[in-house]
Amino acid sequence: MSTIKTDGIVVLGPFRSGTSLACRILSGLGVDFGPEEAMLEPDPFNPQGYLQRADVRLANNLFIRSAGCTVAGPGDPERLARSGDLSILTRPDLGWRAGSPQWGIKDPRLCATLLSWLSAGMLDSTRIRIVLVCRRQEESARSMFAMPELSRLLHPRTLVSARKTIAQYAGYAAWHAKHLGLPVFMLSFEELLAHPAEQVRRLAAFAGCGNGREIEASIALMA
Repeated sequence: MSTIKTDGIVVLGPFRSGTSLACRILSGLGVDFGPEEAMLEPDPFNPQGYLQRADVRLANNLFIRSAGCTVAGPGDPERLARSGDLSILTRPDLGWRAGSPQWGIKDPRLCATLLSWLSAGMLDSTRIRIVLVCRRQEESARSMFAMPELSRLLHPRTLVSARKTIAQYAGYAAWHAKHLGLPVFMLSFEELLAHPAEQVRRLAAFAGCGNGREIEASIALMA
């Protein structure tokens, strides 16, 4: 069970929806996503990095499979929480959060599994809030299909399958935002690109972090 007594932000959004960019902005505002060595490596599809923990991704993959589902079609959050092996979600070492006044966690699979992380006691619903990143689903689907690491998750490996997966993940993220009773900030990827200063300032106010210099530096990430 989690004994972390600091506040956290869960970044939700389907694959290729802009969650990594949201995390980079939050990181610039002072949100701690954990030790760099624990993160997924940057790659040509995200050269600035994902700010996504490898152990959290692995736990989510194994947990979804333990419920008889696939990452491309993980099943709805309530089914996963009932059918999956919650002990799998206790394996990642999230102890680094204890030393952070404000921490963050991100993995697109959390769109489906967040309820299960709460049920496993790894996240405390009284100390987290959600940043829900939205992007035009067709753009996310095309980007997912173009990325080999993600497109190989699809069965069949087609753009139609990518569209279906993105739609499911968006729906599961919206379910969490609606039913958990947590504070939620809706961040539109398109609005972030079009009006970076306004959106970054709104995000900083929601997160409750970031001084003037950090806010301006985070806005500059969009230049």
